[in-house]
Amino acid sequence: MNARLIASPIVFLLLSHCAPGQQVLRSVDASGLMRGTAGDADAYKQKLMRQIALEEERVRKAESAHATNIELGNAYVRLGLLYSDVAQWDRAEAGLEHAVSLLRHAPEPDADLATALGHLACVHLLMGKVRESEREDQEALRLRQALGDPLQIARSRDDLAILYLNKQKYEKARDLARQAEAEFVTNGRAGAMDRISARFTLSEALCYLKDCPSAIPLLKGALDEAKATMRPDDFPLGLSTFLLGYAYWKSGDMHGAAEYLERGAAQMNAQLGWGHPAYLKALGCYAQFLRENRQGEAASVVERRIRQAQAVVDVHSLQTAQGMFGIDGLR
Repeated sequence: MNARLIASPIVFLLLSHCAPGQQVLRSVDASGLMRGTAGDADAYKQKLMRQIALEEERVRKAESAHATNIELGNAYVRLGLLYSDVAQWDRAEAGLEHAVSLLRHAPEPDADLATALGHLACVHLLMGKVRESEREDQEALRLRQALGDPLQIARSRDDLAILYLNKQKYEKARDLARQAEAEFVTNGRAGAMDRISARFTLSEALCYLKDCPSAIPLLKGALDEAKATMRPDDFPLGLSTFLLGYAYWKSGDMHGAAEYLERGAAQMNAQLGWGHPAYLKALGCYAQFLRENRQGEAASVVERRIRQAQAVVDVHSLQTAQGMFGIDGLR
């Protein structure tokens, strides 16, 4: 899983305000969410936990060997992002804050510090610490502008666009996301995840500005790129599919919405079905879609899956996530 995407608040912002639907003309088989993937999801979480243990050991060895601040700072960035992958937000915050502190004491602030600040800003936004997040994103942008790297500047603009979505400054978010997406399309050093993230951000801004139909081609592009560059069970592929369904739903195309929401939720289950807040948020949105379209039995299946997933999630982690992601936003 790409740590930048799973940590990104856009995962939650895009699912926070599910639009009223119209009646779906075909039945949705929600039982697909329950078949044969729970073991895969649990195995994936165990894999992440093993990666965390290995990274923790690397950090201990680096500290014992008196590694440089830059080496240690980057190690703590990797560790903090792994913690965010498994929704251990307090540990993610602590790891990234320590990384920033180490990198501030490097011979001179550089791109590594800007990257660490961007990741910390992202985690702070997920935790509801909007003021801290904005301060860190702005500092990262200033550092990158001083360095003059257009790709890194675009990444900061995408991060700030996500922040402004959270602050309900949708025009500002749209304009920044457009600038970022344009750079990612033309810059040969940009990766698939850059373009996918920016298209998610821009799509969300457009939907909030009552122009969700314009988001559909952007999300189709994100889905096509995910299919071309990733494995069938990679998280961004499932998320792209689900969010395209969300855009169809808010655009009034209930046929397209039902197909993509169902498929995307099933794909996300393969990696996040153990109870990551991103997955639970998606399932809650899907259940609402089903109930609003008079498919109560299918919605009950999905809601049962949510309860099963919640039962295996660390209680403290889940409570923290509920507070920061605004569960009441699903209406």
